[in-house]
Amino acid sequence: MNKRQSRLSLIVKLLLNHNIGSQEELMALLEANGCIVTQATLSRDLKTLRTSKVATELGGYRYEIAANGTAADEIAAQAMDTVRRASILSVAYSAPIVVIKTRNGYAGGVAYDIDDIESPDILGTIAGADTVFVTLAPGITAMQAYTLLREILPAPIIEAACKQPEQ
Repeated sequence: MNKRQSRLSLIVKLLLNHNIGSQEELMALLEANGCIVTQATLSRDLKTLRTSKVATELGGYRYEIAANGTAADEIAAQAMDTVRRASILSVAYSAPIVVIKTRNGYAGGVAYDIDDIESPDILGTIAGADTVFVTLAPGITAMQAYTLLREILPAPIIEAACKQPEQ
């Protein structure tokens, strides 16, 4: 599980076990658990997890996750898979680069997740608004690249890319 998935899982556990009414409260709990995030990242994470604020019996508000009884890590993994399926449109390989096309605005998050893999075969990423360039170590084949990225790329995208001839 990468850092983002771990963080999402922790957020889910905290929201399920505490009455948290603000992002500041959640940020403090995350920090107490060794996870420091910015407000912008936390806001995106809450959106990814499809949280909503609901009124409490005492007149305040708390965050609630729109899932019924699913394990915390499964919720985080499902949320990330849903986002990836919706945001990644295609992948192409041209040695030593993999080009990933995304919906507008999603490339940065995809590049972040790829950087989290921390493989010596991935030299780095560059993200635009809707494209991620992944530079690979010399000698990495398309199949090796797709295997490295299988945590990030949805299976149907990999299957479609495997049908393309290697360049």
